[in-house]
Amino acid sequence: METTLTRDTRFALTALTALGVLAVACGQRPAPGLMPASPPTDLKAAAAALYEAYGSALATPRRGAIAGFYHQDGALVVLNGVSRRLTRAELEAKYQGAWSPPAFFAWDALAFDPIGPAEVIVTGGFRWQSAGRPDTVPYIYAALLVAVDSGLAIIFEHETIRPSP
Repeated sequence: METTLTRDTRFALTALTALGVLAVACGQRPAPGLMPASPPTDLKAAAAALYEAYGSALATPRRGAIAGFYHQDGALVVLNGVSRRLTRAELEAKYQGAWSPPAFFAWDALAFDPIGPAEVIVTGGFRWQSAGRPDTVPYIYAALLVAVDSGLAIIFEHETIRPSP
């Protein structure tokens, strides 16, 4: 018997999967020796600054800079429900290789919520327009940032195309 899922059901399942992955990522704390000497004093401001620079690097595009926003050990990246753990070297190869930069990119209503002394959850969205396409595509976005010696870095990132209303 074949089951057809509605768009709302698919969206709910995707959102629940993302929350589950995020919960697992949040539950895995780095060893004490891997934590930075001192996290940024204002996590919200540090996260906002990181995303301003990250958005600029995507929109410009500055291919060589993009992987630098991720943790040195890599990140878990979920794109439209497909999860992949990428090393920093794989992220660098992705952005400097076959990756196609957007014709237009803008963050949409990002919120930065500290969840500990050295972690921030980022939620919101972005708009992406591929070259040659007539309009932007809205995405739902979530990420987990952790403090590193240079500030904050992405260790988990989830992007899903926002379903039509």
